[in-house]
Parts: sequence; C-alpha cells; structure tokens
Amino acid sequence: MTSREPGPPVIGGRVVVRYRLPPGGSHPLTDVIGTLEQLEPTVVIRTADDRVVEIERADVVRLKALGPKPVRRPDGRVR
Repeated sequence: MTSREPGPPVIGGRVVVRYRLPPGGSHPLTDVIGTLEQLEPTVVIRTADDRVVEIERADVVRLKALGPKPVRRPDGRVR
C-alpha cells in the first residue's frame, strides 16, 4: 500500500498556508490555497484565480503541502 500523504512543501507544488492578519480585523487568521512560488524572503502563493498573495514569513502559522487538485465531474462529484 502506498501513502497518499504529500511530502514537504516545494516550489511549484500545491499548498495551504494559514497566516496572521493585521490586528483589529474581524478574524485573527486566514488561509490561502494555491501554488507555492517563493519561500524567502516572503512566502508567495498564486491562487487558482491567478491572484498573487505575498505573506511575511513571521505571519505564517502553518505551511502544508497538498496533493493535486481534485477533478470534479459535471454532476459535482469528485473523481
């Protein structure tokens, strides 16, 4: 049996990043899912809608590799 767990985050891989938002907002943390483009000096993620999110390293709470994006069938089920 092979493991389906993704390995460590790599440039060009799909990731989720949980990071701190500036104080005073409605939420202290948020997440972004996308392609990891850069780790230093800031973390840069490109989202599926082609937005670029740049996060200061000190604000990153968690950086986790994800597997490939699931393929959805026309009826909404995941293949």
